[in-house]
Amino acid sequence: MLEIKNLSISFLQYEKGLKVKKLNIVHDLNLSVGENEVVAIVGASGSGKSLLAHAILDLLPYNSVVDGEVYYREKLLDKKSIEDLRGEKMWLIPQTINSLNPLLKIKQQLRFVDAEKSKYKEILKQFGLEESVLEKYPFELSGGMARRILVSECMMSKADLIIADEPTPGMDDLGVEETVNFFNSLKEKGKSAVVITHDLKMALEFADKIAVFLDGTIISVEDRAAFENNGANLKNDYIKMLLKALPENEFKVEDMGGKF
Repeated sequence: MLEIKNLSISFLQYEKGLKVKKLNIVHDLNLSVGENEVVAIVGASGSGKSLLAHAILDLLPYNSVVDGEVYYREKLLDKKSIEDLRGEKMWLIPQTINSLNPLLKIKQQLRFVDAEKSKYKEILKQFGLEESVLEKYPFELSGGMARRILVSECMMSKADLIIADEPTPGMDDLGVEETVNFFNSLKEKGKSAVVITHDLKMALEFADKIAVFLDGTIISVEDRAAFENNGANLKNDYIKMLLKALPENEFKVEDMGGKF
């Protein structure tokens, strides 16, 4: 479904007139996502992993420099093909709720036809939201409510590849549960997803594979089964320490070097 080869992301920063400084954030990143597969990219907050979502969908700012190749269904993507796919076959659940237009009511921002609204109202109920939320402006919603709107709209899309960037911060338990259920349901619908998150515990509830992001790249990709039995089958020491750092494993974070 999706293949990323040797992806590097850097930014040009201008200093003292014409002097340019190049900041390298992501380097030599490789990732494959198969048909009917959900892959979670897990890493520390602020580590740069969210840049991957924007690079896939060509949404990075003008001063970015992107090298590498991105394939969708074995087709090498360029700016034009990404533009055609974005919002149709490829859908972004953004990290920031600022993606909602503050000047429009929620109902004016939904990207589906009127005939589907009854179905959407049922989805709103699943997320604990009243139909009246459609008449509200984004500033009238809490952060958690806005995130539930973003995820619920994605549930209505016909996209077969979902890119989700930290979809659950600020959500209540019901919102998180429904989001996890949504990712688990994708495989039955013939869809795939890349979910970027700092929450390893949540990722293990739905992901087929866990890709660990550290120091600007993916250092290892593990099947979810490898995390069973306290990670006895994990090969990477850093990933073992991430597992030990979960609350149910008594927050054992010794020797992690402050990297998570």
